[in-house]
Amino acid sequence: MAREVAAKILADRSAVRSLVRELFGDDIEVRKRAADVARRITEKDCRLLERYADELAGLLETLPAEESRTRWHLGLVVPRVAHTRMQRLRAARTMSLLAEDESNVVRCSAVEGLGLLAMQEASLRDEAEEVIERSLREGTKAMKSRAQGVKRLWARSERKKK
Repeated sequence: MAREVAAKILADRSAVRSLVRELFGDDIEVRKRAADVARRITEKDCRLLERYADELAGLLETLPAEESRTRWHLGLVVPRVAHTRMQRLRAARTMSLLAEDESNVVRCSAVEGLGLLAMQEASLRDEAEEVIERSLREGTKAMKSRAQGVKRLWARSERKKK
C-alpha cells in the first residue's frame, strides 16, 4: 500500500504536506506508515521532500528506540533529502549514531545512508568507508548486503565521472 500512496503523492505533489503532517503526528503506527511512504517517494524523487530536510532530520534524532521501523525508513529519507553541506554533515552525525543502534534494520539504513551522503560530501568518504568495511567484517547478512550495495553504487558513480 505504501507504494500506491507514494505514487499518488508523486502524481499530486500538493499531498506531500499531508504526508509530512502525519510524520509529526501522535499516532505511532501512522507515523511508521508515513515514513515508509516518504522512503518510497525519495527512491523516485528526493526533491519533493527537500524543503523538509531540517525538520525530518530533527524528527529522526528524537524518535525513541521503540520506533525502529520509523527510524529505519527515515534513516534513508534524511540522507536522500539533505541538499546542503550543513544538512549532509548533520545527517552523517545521526547516521554514525544509528550505525551503533540495537536494531538491525536501523543499522542497515545507517550504513546505506552514510554511503549516500559520502557520494555528495567528499569529506564523509573516510568515515563511510570505515563503517562499510566494519559492516562487511562484523555485520549481519543484511548489513553486509547494504554495505556491498553502497560499494556498487560508489563504483557506478565513479564510472560515470570518467
